[in-house]
Order: sequence, then C-alpha cells, then structure tokens
Amino acid sequence: MTGPIGIGQLGAGFIGQVHSLSYRLAAMARHRVPAGIRLVSLADTDAALRREVADRYGWETVTDDWRSIVDDPDVRLFVNAGPNALHGAPSIAAARNGKHVLCEKPLARTADEAFDTYRRVETTGVLHQCAFMYRFIPAIRHAHELIAAGELGEVLHFRSRFLMSFALDQGLPMSWRLDKAAAGAGALGDLGSHHIDLARFLVAEPVAVAAHAQTFIHDRPGGRVSNDDSFAAIARLANGATASFEASRVAGGHGLSSRIEIDGTRGSLLFDLERLNELSVSLAGAQGFRTFLVTAPEHPWADFLFPVGVQGQHPIGWEVCFAHQAQTMLRAIDSGERLPDTAPTFRDGYRVAEVVDSIDRAAGSGSWEPVTYREVDRQA
Repeated sequence: MTGPIGIGQLGAGFIGQVHSLSYRLAAMARHRVPAGIRLVSLADTDAALRREVADRYGWETVTDDWRSIVDDPDVRLFVNAGPNALHGAPSIAAARNGKHVLCEKPLARTADEAFDTYRRVETTGVLHQCAFMYRFIPAIRHAHELIAAGELGEVLHFRSRFLMSFALDQGLPMSWRLDKAAAGAGALGDLGSHHIDLARFLVAEPVAVAAHAQTFIHDRPGGRVSNDDSFAAIARLANGATASFEASRVAGGHGLSSRIEIDGTRGSLLFDLERLNELSVSLAGAQGFRTFLVTAPEHPWADFLFPVGVQGQHPIGWEVCFAHQAQTMLRAIDSGERLPDTAPTFRDGYRVAEVVDSIDRAAGSGSWEPVTYREVDRQA
C-alpha cells in the first residue's frame, strides 16, 4: 500500500492518550517515517471521552465499536489500548484483516489466552508488537549493550521493584483492574510484567519461580477485589542467575517507583525510572557506582526530535520513549522489513504471561513452580 500509514486505536483512557500522543510525536521526529501517518479512527465506549481525545490529538473519526476499525481498509496499524479482556479478540480480528498490531501489556489475562492470541496473530504474517515500552528507554538499551558486550561479566543477579500507592485509597471504586476475571493478575500482571520482560531482555528466561502474593484491601465501593495488591517472587533464570521481583499498588508514599539492579562477576548496574535519563554503573576495580546521563549523541534516539548539539546532553521524558516505540513499528511497516530483535513481539508478551501464571501458581502452592514455554507450530 502507498500513502500515509493509517492508524486505528481501541481505547481512549490514560494509556490510549499516551499512545495518541506518541504517534503524534513520532510523526514530528526529525527522521520521519517517509509515508507519514494518519490517525484514522478511535474507538471507546465512553462517548464524551472519545470525542475529547479525538479533538485533542487529531483523530479523524470516532466510534463505539472496534470492529469498524479492524474492517476499515484505510487502517494499516491497529493499536490495542483497551482493557485486558479485549486484548485478544480485537487483535486477532485486526491481524486476520491484514492489519499490523501493537497491543498493550499484559498481552492477555492468562498464559493460555496469551498463547492463543500470539499463535493466531503470528500465523497471519503481520507485524505484531507488545508494548513493553521499557525496552525503548535509552538507559535500558545502553544496559542491554553493556551486558551483551560482557562488561558485567557473567550475570549472577537480577533484582527489581515496582511500587505504587494508588490503590491505598479506601474510596477507590471497584474497576476491571481489580477483578481477576477481567484483568488477570493484579500488581503481578500490571506492574510486575514490565520487570519480568526486562529480566528476559537483559539476562535470560525464567525457568522456575517461588512466590508470595497478597490482597490487602478486599472490599471496594461497587465490588470485591479478586486479584493481588502485591507480590514478591524469586526466580531461577536459564543462565543460572537468580532474579527477584517485587511489585505493589498499595505501597504508601510511592507515586511510581520502578527500579532494577543487575550484578555480574565484573560489575553491576542500576536503573531507576524516576531518574529516567541516568544509568549507574560500577565495574571491576571501581569504588562504588558512577552515574551518568545516557542522552549523549551515541544513544539510539539521540536526534529523535532535535539535532544533537555540542552544548550538552538534553534529558528526555517518559512520553518520548513511547514515541520511540511507535516509530519502531511505523518504520518497519513503511520499509516492509521485520521489527528489530530488540522490539518485543507477541511472543514476548506470551512468554511474560507464562511467567506471570507460574508466579501466581507458586503463590498459591507455596512451592517452586516450573515455567514451561510453548512454541507456535508454523506448519500447522
């Protein structure tokens, strides 16, 4: 197809607005996608919200039915920013109609559902991406390069924590995020999945897990919470390293604390989302950690919006990292090439879901649980 890449999106809530902004920013990048883009259609069941978001970001049309988007011949990329229960069917329908698909994480409510979504979308041959946007943060990409180059030696430890306090509010009404039938796991799937993917991306696949999970506030206005408020897990990784994951949505005082540390035989590194533009590294022989900015001219998106100047290193924001994610998909569509190996696909979304389910089982059984991964039979 020629002409601008038409985009259709399900979801006008918070994350849908982030995606709307990210595609606008991607369209304004210095190295633009040659074909250009169109924000063709936005779907949401909230009429006032979809109209307000469409007006703000420039969506051409709005609808209350995602089916009209996946059937629209002007749409080449379907962005699924809907609730978790709607990640599967709309993504599959879009792929079957030849649309490329970017879906929010977690890919599905369960590993079985995620595998089915991955399998059905993969066999259509379209491009598919799961929105683990941490991979598009320059500091994380630099950490990946350091580890791949052997700068940390043999990696022995991965540890992470993701803490928020929004669910401490006793008046927080019941919503789909707090309902296991609608969302799947709670803090485990919503927050922990980001760091599970980072462990896979930076170190190795989890192969066995042990865990504890807990719900602290069971009753909400409008219903009863049925998934976890917090969890802590340890994992054995395929390379022999030990990993630890902790996440909570009831950690008082934490607006959004997201931190990872990786230790190897020759050094360690530390990343904190609240210091988005920094990476702290301690290599063999060093006396402690050295923290430096990663927005130097050599970082992978140094001149994404502005030319690289000689005056210094200019910090970027969280929303710009979403734009890096958006442009990666757009450039692959425009060029007709595969996504780069660093971009997370539905295969990654499925594998994270398998780890999430294994942690959930381990929390229930009180014992170690294996993580078993399935592969798509492309000959079927």
